[in-house]
Amino acid sequence: MQKVRIPVTADPVKSANKKQTFDGLVPATRLTRFQGMLAETSHQDLEVEVKFAVDEQGISYFSGTAKTAVKLTCQRCNQPFPVDISTRFAYAPVSSEQDLEELPERYEGVEVNEFGEVNLHGLIEDELILALPLVARHEPKDCPVDRDAMTWGEIDEGSDESSENPFSVLQELKRK
Repeated sequence: MQKVRIPVTADPVKSANKKQTFDGLVPATRLTRFQGMLAETSHQDLEVEVKFAVDEQGISYFSGTAKTAVKLTCQRCNQPFPVDISTRFAYAPVSSEQDLEELPERYEGVEVNEFGEVNLHGLIEDELILALPLVARHEPKDCPVDRDAMTWGEIDEGSDESSENPFSVLQELKRK
């Protein structure tokens, strides 16, 4: 089955009432913030599934998954390495701060624009950025740098000059 492109925007209330499901691709080139965090620009489109529905409380929501394979820079050896990124999300549209406070914890609130739509590509990009590892690095067995042999420089024992009081100059000024 050929995957279709996920629309850039969608009306979550109308789509929830229709129980729409989008199973398709988001072009990698549209996610410029996400691309800027990668070691190499990814040309592989993201696989995304988004389902719109109305829950038992009558709340319109949409949930889904996104996944892709990218290359990040290892923070130990500074070399690119492949990483699979995947995320799950669930949002409900809100129009005010009060609506946001009343929202069940299972949903993240998202504001709709003046047309009642949300930017699906922007939300998916935000979720992928949040799914990136805080510190990107190879598994220790795969990294060319032995983490146990790493050194962070040597501490200089210091000379007599460094043991002088740094405020001694102020003492001289005080005497004048």
